[in-house]
Amino acid sequence: MRNFLVLIAVAFGIYIYSTWKPSTVSIASEMAFSNQLSYKGHNYKTDWGDTESIVGYIRRIDRHYDENVPIITYDLVITTEDFNNPDIVKLRHNGGGNYYWSSKTKPKGSLIVYHTVPASITAQTVLDALTEGTSVTIQAKVSTNSELRSDSGAFIKLMHNNHKLILVEDIL
Repeated sequence: MRNFLVLIAVAFGIYIYSTWKPSTVSIASEMAFSNQLSYKGHNYKTDWGDTESIVGYIRRIDRHYDENVPIITYDLVITTEDFNNPDIVKLRHNGGGNYYWSSKTKPKGSLIVYHTVPASITAQTVLDALTEGTSVTIQAKVSTNSELRSDSGAFIKLMHNNHKLILVEDIL
């Protein structure tokens, strides 16, 4: 029995170690915010557009963590109209920022997945307080080229037109 308990403890420790993610606030507190975003000595670049308002219903929030591009902290599924209703539109998350929806009818409205980068530690703190099932207005810059590159060679390129990288400035 003792060996079994030791084995369970070791397995649990390995699981915790392999799934550990730094907190979003610890990432934001180590970021440098200026014309160039940086984190732990690496610079990240995309082509940010002008600040715009993103208005919708928070259908889903998932912690996003990629050790190669850790400045993306959340995936937000923001919906409008029929997409807000889980009885009309079923939503499934397959990890890694991948979402799938299905409906028996053609839903009205929109479903957009926003991959968030905080523009400040204050913005990250407000992101951390968001809850599913609420309406929101986000002030953010949207990446015009849908990619985020690091000087380390790491990058993320979004391939779907309903996925967007955003630099969150404020949430109303």
